[in-house]
This record gives sequence, structure tokens and C-alpha cells, in this order.
Amino acid sequence: MKKIIAFMLVLILALSCTACGGTNISNTDSNNSTANSDALDKTTSATDDESSVPEESTVEKTVKSDGYDKFSQLEIGMTESAVNAILGEPVRVDKAYYYYTITVNGNDLELEVWINTVSGLVTYINGAFDKSEYRAEFVDDATDLSKVDGLESGEINTYDACVSTFKTAGFLMNIDKDGTKTYLWVNTADGYMRVVIDADGNVKKYSGFC
Repeated sequence: MKKIIAFMLVLILALSCTACGGTNISNTDSNNSTANSDALDKTTSATDDESSVPEESTVEKTVKSDGYDKFSQLEIGMTESAVNAILGEPVRVDKAYYYYTITVNGNDLELEVWINTVSGLVTYINGAFDKSEYRAEFVDDATDLSKVDGLESGEINTYDACVSTFKTAGFLMNIDKDGTKTYLWVNTADGYMRVVIDADGNVKKYSGFC
């Protein structure tokens, strides 16, 4: 009986790996996490960029922090003082580009915040949470990436469809003043997908490894 149970567990694991495919999935470039809204137009050529290349698994790292909680409080249209009240003083400033350090999964991460030099209001917020050293904090055992090929076929073409298919809401990675947002999904096998959603809720770009 034990041999039968062991055989069934091996078979289930093999099927789950086959469903995910273990491949890079992308229709975007390597810089979409830090590009502005002008650079977020949909492209059709797939690329194996650095962020999509499988890296050493970080799933076993479970160090939590309040970094993402701070990030999630940021909003487009905030003032510099409001941002500083949440994140502290910036570590450096380059014209309209403000950089703040938070801790995610036990590692320092630099956030990028654009503050318009005329209005003094935030126009763009970005955190590279999809990098290997941070992803473990976003693992959700409810996240199912076995049907990510629906992005390539066009079956998954809205944020709501992503939520329905991936079984979780994902984590916000960046926000642009035009309403464009990027979400991150990470499963327990360190497979991940980042999906750019336009202001109307439609999928514009995606990339990841599953």
C-alpha cells in the first residue's frame, strides 16, 4: 500500500511540473518594471531577459518585513512630504527621481518614486519585487500558474481574468500616472509572472518563468 501511495505522489508531482512547463514566458522587455508609461506599449516578440531566466530558488527563505506594507501605502498624486512620512528620507535624489530603501525578505530594496518638479506630486512608483532575492516574500500557496499559457493565447486578457485563473489577486509592483499597473504572482515552486495592466484593466505585457 505504501508503495502505491508513493507512486501516486510521484505521478502527481510530475503532472504538476508538466502543466507549468518550466519555461520562460514573455512578450515584454527586461526593463518593463522601471520603464515609464511611454515604454509600456505592447510588443509581440518574446525575449529571454535577465529577469525571466530561472534563478536559484528562494522559496525556502521566509524572512518577512514591513517593506511591502509601506510600498502599498503609496499613491499617485502624493506629495514628497507624504511619501517621506511613509518611507523616511530618500537615500538619493536625481532631479525628479527619488530613491528610497525598504527591506523585503530580509534584503534591502531600492524603490523608485518620480515626483514632478513643477507640481511636486508623485507620478510613478516602482519596486523590483520580482527579483530572486525578494520573491519568497510573495509566495502564495493558493497561486496557480499552471495555465499561464492563456496569456500567450489571449484567453487571459484582463486583470480579472488573471485573478480568476491564477486564483489570487497578485501583488502590485508599480503604478503610473496614466493608471497602468504591474502585478506579480509567485507560486510555491518559485514560478512567477509579472503582468502589466492598463487603466482599462486589460493585459498589455507579461513576463516570467514557470
